[in-house]
Amino acid sequence: MALAPIVLDSDPGLDDAVALQYLLGTGLWDLKAYTSVGGNAPAEQTFRNARGLARVFGIDGDVPVHRGSGRHISRTEYAVDFHGRTGLGEETLPDSTVPEQTEPAPAVLIRLSKRYEGELTVVATGPLTNVATALLADPGLAHRVRKLVFMGGAALVPGNVTAVAEFNIWADADAADIVVSSGIPYTMVGLDATHGWRFGHGDLARLEAAGPGQELTARMMRAYLKTYERNKGEDTCPLHDPLAVGVAADESFVSAATGTVVVECASELTRGKTVFLAEDKAGQYTYPPAVMARTRHSGRVALSTGPRDFSADFTETLLRRPAVAWRPAG
Repeated sequence: MALAPIVLDSDPGLDDAVALQYLLGTGLWDLKAYTSVGGNAPAEQTFRNARGLARVFGIDGDVPVHRGSGRHISRTEYAVDFHGRTGLGEETLPDSTVPEQTEPAPAVLIRLSKRYEGELTVVATGPLTNVATALLADPGLAHRVRKLVFMGGAALVPGNVTAVAEFNIWADADAADIVVSSGIPYTMVGLDATHGWRFGHGDLARLEAAGPGQELTARMMRAYLKTYERNKGEDTCPLHDPLAVGVAADESFVSAATGTVVVECASELTRGKTVFLAEDKAGQYTYPPAVMARTRHSGRVALSTGPRDFSADFTETLLRRPAVAWRPAG
């Protein structure tokens, strides 16, 4: 049976890096392209990180890596160091062995959506700039993609970059609103669910004991744990981006509801807030006609963890997909 075609659109990022490893480890997908976008690090750095990850996970000869949009649609300026100096902690990965692709990420999404119409899944683990840019160029993309799963948003819980906004949505709120209002079939996997599935020091010990093929992963996850300890005072870290990959194959990792997402773009105080209008309750409130019109486009929104244990599945899956043994120089 042929594997399902998928594109991973990512801003690597420590948890983005292991989301790629997890995707490869599931054995469920035919990864057609790995596209980068600015977010956890500037756009050029995330592209370099993506090329390096393709190499160390042994896919750079098979899966093309494409550079994403250089500027967010919202033109938000910000500096991020949560994921370390390079976006991958302190890791500077060797460059891919293949020449750089010239086709930009939005064009790749359009082309693959035509080639695999009705079959293509897109998982986005960074700001939605590339997906929105592709939709603006070709609105028909929304009706050719089988499913978009994106990590982002906070429906019923506080944000993580402001009191109400999650980082990926806040970083390009206009792009996110374009996407959720386009008619594309989407599942939003945000902080409501990702904060419930955690990675801890026991999981790290399993990676460390697995030998050379997991050394890079263990270093990245150790750095990720230290970041949460330092910045949040927590001794575990949430599995934000890997969970989106997991949900693309199996929604039972989360508890989800159908409804409409509207992204706040105009307010400096609440920019990036994802307002969730549950399908079964939207009619109970009085919204302006423009807002009510948005309810024509609904999606699935993860509201909590689900019955299947993603934390356990994540570590088990990583152990099945080692990286190329590699250590930094010196």
